[in-house]
Order: sequence, then structure tokens, then C-alpha cells
Amino acid sequence: MIRTRLDAIPAIRKDYPTASDTFLIGDPAQTAQLFASVNPERDSRKGRRDSWSGNQTFDESLARFKEGDPALVPASDAYLEKLTNRPLVSRRWQIVPSVAGGSPNVPAMLAGHPLAMNRRQRIASDQAPLAIIVDVASSQGISAANLEKRGAAILALVRMLSASRPVSLYVGVSVTCGHLKGDRTYDTTHVFTRCDTAPLDLARMAHILGQASTARRLYYGAAYETESAPNGDGNLLWPYRAGPTAIREHAHAILSRAIPDACESLYIGAAHISDEAIKNPEQWLDNMMTRHGGAPVTEAA
Repeated sequence: MIRTRLDAIPAIRKDYPTASDTFLIGDPAQTAQLFASVNPERDSRKGRRDSWSGNQTFDESLARFKEGDPALVPASDAYLEKLTNRPLVSRRWQIVPSVAGGSPNVPAMLAGHPLAMNRRQRIASDQAPLAIIVDVASSQGISAANLEKRGAAILALVRMLSASRPVSLYVGVSVTCGHLKGDRTYDTTHVFTRCDTAPLDLARMAHILGQASTARRLYYGAAYETESAPNGDGNLLWPYRAGPTAIREHAHAILSRAIPDACESLYIGAAHISDEAIKNPEQWLDNMMTRHGGAPVTEAA
């Protein structure tokens, strides 16, 4: 795992002057090794099966993180079937000649050509890359069944976007660990895994995105271990103790410092009580595809 520690961005430090960010970014094998190194006495590791954690122990969830779980794929297939007939294009920026623009086209000006300026314009393309960053943390009161539903919708989105444009996928959590520095820390830990998308391992991604134990057993424990917190894993907090809004508003600025291919990113924040991907996943999927997969071809032409 690549570990980086930075001061929080100015927009965060304005309200939380001492806040910092610790990033751990790695591939699935490195992340699995990080999980395996978690102290066996940590609560998230020694806890028994319970419904809150998807009825999986730490060891069971880690095994499925490595090998996948195809049982969760059909739920994603069901969402996908409803989107497969939707023709979509993706978009990228291109410099085009124009009578007005942000910079001059010197040869055209010298030749007296009327299109003597350069202007950036969105065009239909299958080449526009996108980094999808998914936070699988969640409010404590959200059930494992609802997280599974949300994960299936997110997996369907990743599959559709991968078919229309180059996609990189990062999955993990951004959390502030309590029980540190007199319990008044505003520091945030970001543990993310770069997942393969070409090809996309459906069985593994269905587990990582949809199983409550992925975050509640594996990533939470790794975050606490990273910060050398006491073994009692209670008092896990939203990033910077600021509720879920701060990181949602500034996710690209925060995470692009550690995720190098996030020139354009789609951030799917931690699940909260009013999460649209849980309340109305089909509408959420439609909205996401319109915004990030391209408008229908008839509208984009």
C-alpha cells in the first residue's frame, strides 16, 4: 500500500485547522495483506457473525474479498437488464477553431482566417477516462440488506460505464477514528483499493461493493489499525467530524491528491439514511448514466 499523509485541503482547514489526511492506496492483493495484518484483538476482527455485518466474520469476508462471491451478481444483472437498451455516448474536451475563444490561433490570424481563436468544446467520444471512487462506509442504522441493494446498483453502474468509456475503480472508506488525541482528532484516514476493470471481476466486486462486512469488518479495522487506535473500534466518525457533507462537497480535491488518474472523477459517497441508491436505485442509475455515461445519442447529436 502507498501511504501518504498530508494537511487537509484549505477548504477543510478553514473550519478544522488541525485536520490532516492519511491515504493508503493499493491493489487488491496489497489491501488483502493490510486486512490480514489487523490486530487479532481488534473488535472488527474478533467479532462474531451478526446481521449488522452481513452475517460474515472477518475471516469469511476476507476470503470472499480475495475470491469473490457470485451469489450477489444476479441483483446487479437485474438492474443492468433495464439499462442495456439505452444508447449512450461519453464526452471529452477538444480544442476547436472559433471566432471567439480562450487563446489565439496565430497562423489563422496571420492568414486572415475568421476562425482565429481556439475554444474548448465537449464532443462525443469513447475515449474520455473516468475514475469512479466508491466509499462503502455507511450510517450505522443502514441494514446489510439495503447495503447489498446499493452495492448491486453501483456494480451495474460500473459495468455500464465501463462499456462506454475507460474506467478506473477505487473502493474503500474515508473515516475519522475516535479514541485518538483525547478523542478530539479531526484527522481522516482514507483506505482505498484500486480494482481491476479490464476485465471486471464480477464475483469479487459484487462482494466488495455489496456486502456489509467489507466495510464493517475489513476496512473499518484497517483504518483503526492505520491510526494505531485502541482495539475497541467504537466511535467511528464521519470525515473531519463534519458529517457526510464536507467530503461529498470536496471529494475530488481531497482524493485526487492520492489517486493519480482522477482527472475526472465520479465520487459515490458513504451511504446515509436518505441515500438515493437505496431509496430509488433505478432512478439513481438513470441519473448517473445521464451525467457520466453521456446523454442519449439523439440528444447528444
